[in-house]
Amino acid sequence: MDKLLRGVRLRCPHCGQGHISDGILKTRDTCEICGVRFERKSGESAGASIIWISILPIISMIFFFIIFALTPDAELVVHLLITLTFTVLFGIVGYRHARGVWIAVVELSDGLKTDAEFEAKTS
Repeated sequence: MDKLLRGVRLRCPHCGQGHISDGILKTRDTCEICGVRFERKSGESAGASIIWISILPIISMIFFFIIFALTPDAELVVHLLITLTFTVLFGIVGYRHARGVWIAVVELSDGLKTDAEFEAKTS
């Protein structure tokens, strides 16, 4: 569970000290502290995308109904525009946290490795 929380906080799930992200949309290739590679093969982050695309509409619908309950007299178009803006912004910002959780899942299931550890294992 600690490793998953590290992923949510965008810390390296392996050492807990390094950073996963480099800005809003960029994920680092390796941890600057322990050197583990976050994505060994291209496409490993597809799990994060699938999870985030599945959860984001649910969060958006909840947000829509909260906005609708708080302002029932406003036009439907206003509710939809507010919800759409929230969904786009929250989707962009939240995706890196979904990537962090997915990197933590990789650490829990297969274990993140440095390039040297990976080469030694495959040799």
